[in-house]
Amino acid sequence: MRARRILIPAVLLGIVLCCLYCSKETGGEGTGDRAEAPPFPEPDSADVAALLAHVRSHFDDIHDVTMRYHHKDPEINGRVVFFMLWEGGILKDAEVVGNETGDAGLPDAIIENIREWKIEGLKGPAHITIPFNVQLVGRDDPDFPNTAILTGEVADADGNPLHGALILIRPEVAGRVYRTETNREGIFVTTLIPAGIWDLECSLPGYDTAARAGVDLAAGEHRRERFVLEKK
Repeated sequence: MRARRILIPAVLLGIVLCCLYCSKETGGEGTGDRAEAPPFPEPDSADVAALLAHVRSHFDDIHDVTMRYHHKDPEINGRVVFFMLWEGGILKDAEVVGNETGDAGLPDAIIENIREWKIEGLKGPAHITIPFNVQLVGRDDPDFPNTAILTGEVADADGNPLHGALILIRPEVAGRVYRTETNREGIFVTTLIPAGIWDLECSLPGYDTAARAGVDLAAGEHRRERFVLEKK
């Protein structure tokens, strides 16, 4: 039995393309809005390197978004490609040039988080095309159709999301205990849970523990749970 607690929007570093356009390259027919872009310098790999380093160190900014969408619908998977304009380490403009996830809102939600970045070392102006692979962890496992997905939210009594809450998933009889934690949006995602009867426990230091017994998870089911924790 195997279980995975997270979903990975893996950055496809091997095929990230640096697309710093000069006026000659943007002046052709059928290039849309890009044809109006001003001249840009020759490709500067330092800008791409700075962006990728920032993606690695701020991975949760993207991961939190994909967790939110997989909590809504685990079928939201696929490649998303962005065409971005960066100046002085700030995202000035972004265009979605590819979206295989089946959800129009996911790319915009990712861009919204990225707009808050200030990337040291990315001078620009630079057009950079970068793809992400949004994939629910465990989806490619052969046991996936025979297991369940458990996702949920944890909040305090005022409805504020709780980060770092621990969720334990215990079988009705002795056996493996699965565990997961909430992200900064108070969301947790767990996949590859064997079908059966489970007891859930949610805890966070400073709060009373919440429990839910006899949760019946069926093969192929996506079960959503919500916990509200009261302060001690």
